[in-house]
Amino acid sequence: MSYSTGMLNKRVKVAKRYADPNGERFGKSGQPKYEWVNPNGDHAFWCGVTFDKGMKSLREGALDSYITKMFRFRYHDNMDEWCLLQYRGKWFQIHSFNDDFQDNTIQITAVSMANQQVNIVEPYTAPSSYIGHEIHVGDI
Repeated sequence: MSYSTGMLNKRVKVAKRYADPNGERFGKSGQPKYEWVNPNGDHAFWCGVTFDKGMKSLREGALDSYITKMFRFRYHDNMDEWCLLQYRGKWFQIHSFNDDFQDNTIQITAVSMANQQVNIVEPYTAPSSYIGHEIHVGDI
């Protein structure tokens, strides 16, 4: 089935929880660290964004549905329900996540986060002078 290209007209960044190889998963304030799902370029994916619609949003109240958005992506295996989305400079936490590999679709309902402080971990790249040399802790 897949989504048509006309529906995928917005750019959304996706960050997933960072699995620290040293076991230090949490930062100083106890918040989890995140890394970009798409590390290249602007870190964004093409997707469709709409307001939350339907009976559930009517039951919960019209004002709450303005901070709830529905995101539709093509399937990507690194996305899961623990990811965060950044759309128009605001962070959204996933409320419901539905992916279908066969149909090549992901549909996410997410709510704008009250705390917009997200700790993004950038991948470490060694300086070019160290490439091909043994690196010691005191060298960096």
